[in-house]
Amino acid sequence: MNNLKNDLSWRNLLKEIANEENFDKLVSEKASFYIGIDPTSDSMHVGHYMTIALSKVLNNHGLKPVFVIGGFTGSIGDPSGKNSEREVVDTEEIKNNSDALRKQLSEIADKAEIKDYKIINNLDFYSQMSIVELFQKYGKHFNVNTMLGREMVKNRLETGISFTEFAYQMFQAIDFLELYKEHGVSIQIGGSDQWGNIASGLELIRKVEGHDSVISGMTVNLITDENGNKIGKTNGRPIWLDSKKTSSYEMFQYFINLTDETSKNLLSALTNITEEEFNAKTKDHEANPRARVMQNELAKRMMAIIHPGDYDECVEASKILFEERYFDLNENQINSLLGGIPSLEKEGETISDYIINSGSLKSKRELREFIGSGAIKLNGNPITEEQSITEQDFIKGKVAFINVGKKNKYIIWK
Repeated sequence: MNNLKNDLSWRNLLKEIANEENFDKLVSEKASFYIGIDPTSDSMHVGHYMTIALSKVLNNHGLKPVFVIGGFTGSIGDPSGKNSEREVVDTEEIKNNSDALRKQLSEIADKAEIKDYKIINNLDFYSQMSIVELFQKYGKHFNVNTMLGREMVKNRLETGISFTEFAYQMFQAIDFLELYKEHGVSIQIGGSDQWGNIASGLELIRKVEGHDSVISGMTVNLITDENGNKIGKTNGRPIWLDSKKTSSYEMFQYFINLTDETSKNLLSALTNITEEEFNAKTKDHEANPRARVMQNELAKRMMAIIHPGDYDECVEASKILFEERYFDLNENQINSLLGGIPSLEKEGETISDYIINSGSLKSKRELREFIGSGAIKLNGNPITEEQSITEQDFIKGKVAFINVGKKNKYIIWK
């Protein structure tokens, strides 16, 4: 097993390789590979970070990444792994998302120190192509029986699949062909649900460019938590890589609260940690699980790319919040909290009104019990039933903190 495959294997990423002999040859030649991302939003989230992490691993072994933004295919929607057709995204929105992703990909790739990469929008392949040219030039190379046999299509035949989604594999194959001819890309990389699309591309290149074409494809395991759920969301809310959409503290809290098993999987898959470093951290974690060594190492490495310099601030802010030393928070720490702690809307006249209107307690009777026992606090101090929030209660003129019991903490923004 070559060094790259060993690196991918211990990270539990490697799933399948198409034509392993070609793959090994291309790795030794330090070939170019491509990996795609659809512009369904104007930012990637933590789940999408696999695009960066995987590219970094391959780049460390000399391969050159080509990031392909699906400005065309993103408007169709990949049926792989989906039970129903994706809603059509407006053309202008696709364009805006594509532009935003190009900028974000470039910034993050630079921070991750990925070398010799390119970013290409596949809309460039199709914008000047007529429907006649499309079918004359490419359509004749696709066998419908073969396309129907792809797992991603078979899984949708009972519930129904549109011609648009059915044709997705054709367009992704054309992407590979165009990248092979125009940019020297010889390897396609995708998640384990992309095997059919990759196979279509390999077949098309061989038909058009010759069966002696040295090409390959590789799939990687999809990263999930121990329950099989895709990673990158908390309470249904994506953890975005855009700092304007997800604050550093919210990202810190996401990583620090992962289970041991999930944090272990993500540390190996999403970061540039070496096998030796990983094994050492695993031993440290097992020796003292309460220190959450794996979670902290994951947060530190991820935030160094996404929120440079904020990890230490978030650790300190977390300690201050736990110890209820709220007035010790500095401006940067307060700003980082947006989204990281549930907010209470300023409704009613008293703190009790805010709590009741938020639904965090079921009744006024329960509220009185909590207040009577000192379990509801404003900035660390027990409240009275009729107490209101004053200007002096807003720390740095910005926020106030409400504790409801031992576990529930809320924030009120001025």
